[in-house]
Amino acid sequence: MKYFISRDSVCSQFIQVTLSIFCEENEWISLQVAAWRPGRYELANFAKNIRKVKVYKDNVDVGCYKSSKDCWKFTAKEKGSYQVEYEYYCAQMDAGGCWSDDQQLYLNFSNFIFEVIGRDREEIQIEVDFPESYQVATPLKSIPPKIWIAKGYQEAMDSPWIASNKMTHTLYDCLGCRFQLWFIGDIHFSISDLKKVFYEFTKKMITDFGSFPAEDYHFIFQLLPYRHYHGVEHKFSTVITIGQAINLAFKKNLDELIGVSSHELYHFWNVCRIRPHELLKYDLSKEVYLDSGFILEGITSYMGDIYLLRSGYFTILDYLRVLEKQIQKESDNLGWKNETIVDSSLNLWLDGYIKGIPEDKVNIYNRGSLISLCLDLKLIHEGSGLHLVMKALWEKFGINSRGYLLNDFLEIVKSESQEAYKLINTLLFKKLDMVPILAQILKEFGISLTFEMKENSLLHRFGIRIDEANVVTQIHPESKAFHHLMIGDVVEIERRNEALYKNHIAGAILKINRFNRKLQVSIPEETGQYFPKIKLSFENISPQLDKWIK
Repeated sequence: MKYFISRDSVCSQFIQVTLSIFCEENEWISLQVAAWRPGRYELANFAKNIRKVKVYKDNVDVGCYKSSKDCWKFTAKEKGSYQVEYEYYCAQMDAGGCWSDDQQLYLNFSNFIFEVIGRDREEIQIEVDFPESYQVATPLKSIPPKIWIAKGYQEAMDSPWIASNKMTHTLYDCLGCRFQLWFIGDIHFSISDLKKVFYEFTKKMITDFGSFPAEDYHFIFQLLPYRHYHGVEHKFSTVITIGQAINLAFKKNLDELIGVSSHELYHFWNVCRIRPHELLKYDLSKEVYLDSGFILEGITSYMGDIYLLRSGYFTILDYLRVLEKQIQKESDNLGWKNETIVDSSLNLWLDGYIKGIPEDKVNIYNRGSLISLCLDLKLIHEGSGLHLVMKALWEKFGINSRGYLLNDFLEIVKSESQEAYKLINTLLFKKLDMVPILAQILKEFGISLTFEMKENSLLHRFGIRIDEANVVTQIHPESKAFHHLMIGDVVEIERRNEALYKNHIAGAILKINRFNRKLQVSIPEETGQYFPKIKLSFENISPQLDKWIK
């Protein structure tokens, strides 16, 4: 089968797509569009961006119908070639979407090509019409000048494709593999310095896993003129959308680009090849429930950061600042009172990527990363390490494309350390506050975790969090304010940094705007201490710390 993609009007952001497919006489054809895409476990319903679906044979309208919200069907009454024509709206600039403008055509085929039911292993040719001045970045093999080949639907939908007249290309070699870097947009950093950093964390990862089964890997960067941050993993590539491009001249912002790049490269092994059995073959037509979100994203988040430390880009102080922010985020989120990380993994399809109702879930990325930290430190203390567990998972389930169960991972941990096995079972399956556990484990490695309750009395004394517009965004459920204020109330404050209550003994008297009603709310005397500020510091340099860093 073959796709032809063109643009009648660049500024409209619609692409015109024609699928040519050879059919047998009386063959029923089902054309399924993905409801979600790999790397983001929520329904995206890409069919909402499709219009004008028609089927022809020899320029005669055959007719088709929708059997569901994202599946079209038709009958090939005669043997021969049929054309399916439709349009797709390319107006989503992130690492998993599609975009069309005067400088580029950016396509994630997972968004709009059809899985032809029963024929998903059939070779797919993709021809794209674009200006001669454009360069193309994609992991797909090409037939010059403008045709690309995928072995089947699974490869096509997992291979991003970008053509642009504003693209910079470079590469580096590491341990016999070639890594290509493509930049769309303005570059405000040293590419040569960036490649040195990439080389070091790439080398460290490949060495720890023991193999990298690919000749080529592509980092594709969209350097945007506005604030943005997103990355998506693919089997032989990653797309990273990040901005503001001009701010990448500063190390603080460049750290974000390097951090997400390390994270996505780790996905080359973990997720793209080491997969839970539910994802061994992607079924993008419906939800696929997972209990292993901790492994998929938590471990990847932790390892993406720790490899920047172990490869020499981060100093230990750099890493502690990153860790401090992660623990702060965990401390501020009370979702652990209501869900374990396994619960939140299964519930990704509900609201895993949005804020949701108050205190409803844990963040599988952030909490998962901190669970991975605890597991790694416990394993190191026992003479092992999380990288050895992941290498074993790679050798048992990744290299041979076998899907693992969560219990398979736990059994590998158990074979390395009984103490680590007990710890990981507690952290995965119990609703508990992780911060005291983190404090104890970090202390064994010479790192002190302390709390501060200064300056913000509204937050720390009364458990009320407000944003920059003075809107109440969170209320601690154990505070007295929980019974007097509502999320969404606007607090009237004359000077933000002064004490926000008239008398410590009498409690707080707040003037608020509640959905255009002016109210005065009295909060009783409060003795609690809420939402502490997290601080990490060295107590001493220990041999254990050296084992962790190296």
